[in-house]
Amino acid sequence: MIELRDLSARVGDFRLDGVSFVLPQGKYGVVIGPAGSGKTTLLETIAGVVPFGGGSLLLSGGDARAVPAERRRLGLVYQHGYLFPHLSVEENVGYGAVDAATVEELMQRFSIAALRGRDVVSLSGGERQLVAIARALAMRPAILLLDEPFSALDPRRRAQTRREVRAIHREWGLTVLQVTHDFAEAGLLGDVAILLDRGRVLQYGPPAEVFRRPASPYIAEFLGAENVLAGRATLLADAAPDFDGDTPAVAGEHALEFRSGPLTLYTVGAQQEGECYAVIRSEEVILSREAHPSSARNLFRGRVSEVAILGAYARVTLDVSGVPLVAALTARSVHELGLEEGAEAFASFKALAVHLC
Repeated sequence: MIELRDLSARVGDFRLDGVSFVLPQGKYGVVIGPAGSGKTTLLETIAGVVPFGGGSLLLSGGDARAVPAERRRLGLVYQHGYLFPHLSVEENVGYGAVDAATVEELMQRFSIAALRGRDVVSLSGGERQLVAIARALAMRPAILLLDEPFSALDPRRRAQTRREVRAIHREWGLTVLQVTHDFAEAGLLGDVAILLDRGRVLQYGPPAEVFRRPASPYIAEFLGAENVLAGRATLLADAAPDFDGDTPAVAGEHALEFRSGPLTLYTVGAQQEGECYAVIRSEEVILSREAHPSSARNLFRGRVSEVAILGAYARVTLDVSGVPLVAALTARSVHELGLEEGAEAFASFKALAVHLC
């Protein structure tokens, strides 16, 4: 377990300030945030490389202040590996290892056994990173801290290594905290997502919840939500639009109407009346050439203003009375629907796809 309570730490002019979150024992946490937000400093503070000033840090239930860094049973992998240049691959992995069998197992699992006698300065960046990961795991830590550990790997090796680290995490019951800039990776790996910015935690929780229900428009835009609209929410006296006459399933939630310029949206949530923002993720927006009947309560007609093809995927922007709505779909769907600039189309999404913050 890693538990931070109002923790603060300083490195030069940068400061972690009031950082609080809990990563339960045996869970996989991911830290995301813009460059310079303090992600590496956070890991170094947990590891004991950077001393913390205020607040508290609990590791596996014990006060970290009472345990020197070298006795915290932590493994730390930096983005650039930092191997011992005078040692071979096998000697690097074996440094601090619990036993030779573990060293051999990890070299096999990360496909570096053939490199065992190599001088590490002759390795590629990706190979060095694999050695660094194996070295951190060979000591059988209770907690593993990873700072962009897969960034130097090619896509195929990255996916393989990610799966292997996740498998070891489950088999050994490790608590893992990883820094990543890859939102897809955060969703694939993480049990808990922690959003850090300017030394502060803006939001943390299950990745699906953080991405689906960002706490602010700033967080929504940082996490890649293309549709963030400013407007005003009004409570509706009748039942929620997407519940077919039934009351909302969650206590405290109610039906809402949200107006942003010429658009009127319907949603369900705990938001009170007043000025706020609506967030609709692009993958929730369905495009069609005709207004087909469906359960979606939000339906808008517009014209395609932009089509961006990104390999097998596409982003299509629909101009709805001067307001852009972005939808994510496959490139094949774009072709089959005949979506091109100037074409008339309909955008629809359910009330439950609209998050107010």
